[in-house]
Amino acid sequence: MNLCIIGCGNMGLIYSRFFTEQQIVKKENLLLIEKNDERREELKQKNIGNIEVATCKQIESSDVILIAVKPQDYKELAQLIKGRLNKNAIVISIMAGITIADLETSLAHNLVVRAMPNAPALYAKGMTVYCLNNGFDKAQQEQVAKLLAVTGKIQAIEKEELLDAVTALSGSGPAYFFYLAQQMIKAAQQVGMDAEMAEVLVKQTLVGAAEMLDKSDKTTAELITTVASRGGTTEAALTHFALKEMDQAVIVGIEKATNRSKELAQNN
Repeated sequence: MNLCIIGCGNMGLIYSRFFTEQQIVKKENLLLIEKNDERREELKQKNIGNIEVATCKQIESSDVILIAVKPQDYKELAQLIKGRLNKNAIVISIMAGITIADLETSLAHNLVVRAMPNAPALYAKGMTVYCLNNGFDKAQQEQVAKLLAVTGKIQAIEKEELLDAVTALSGSGPAYFFYLAQQMIKAAQQVGMDAEMAEVLVKQTLVGAAEMLDKSDKTTAELITTVASRGGTTEAALTHFALKEMDQAVIVGIEKATNRSKELAQNN
């Protein structure tokens, strides 16, 4: 299989690493497209694949094209590759805000996937939600799933409009988690703990809690009950959170992120 990744930022290189490590593609069959001259020279030194620009002939023989450029750079890219792709090539976009219809039209191509991965993909702990257009047979659907699963868990959806909520939830979600960790560390310091100890405790607490959430059959409400005994320390904190309406703050925040995703899509 000939595989092409267009855009060699963080996420593009994450996929290139997992594709080769998991033997999805051999280095000699991996084409990396990078428009920046200096960046191209850096990548050549890394010996991770064939480094080229979007006008190169090799792109035309690619079986899979993963587009990982910034959305604002896509219009220029599309003009360079439109009509040049193998008609049976699978195009996977991980760009936020560029719809399937936009991709089909701008590339003049019928096999298009829109996917939303998130930052933990770096450690193969990512969550990727994706939507395919109507051109895929079963074998091609399985190939897409295999490709996207290299970075963690995957979930296919039929309603593309849900990707705005996905962006707000799993796409932005790691930042919400990091924000909680940040506030917990600050709180620990305010009650007399040094920063280094606070960071160790908070990190391991949240890592352990995430493992419980993933492995337990209990609901989130049941898990809270297992920790929060009546009249205890946990209940004191949870009562204060409820008084400050933290639940509503989280819900409204994610709604605002969803709406922002829709706005950005309209602007592209």
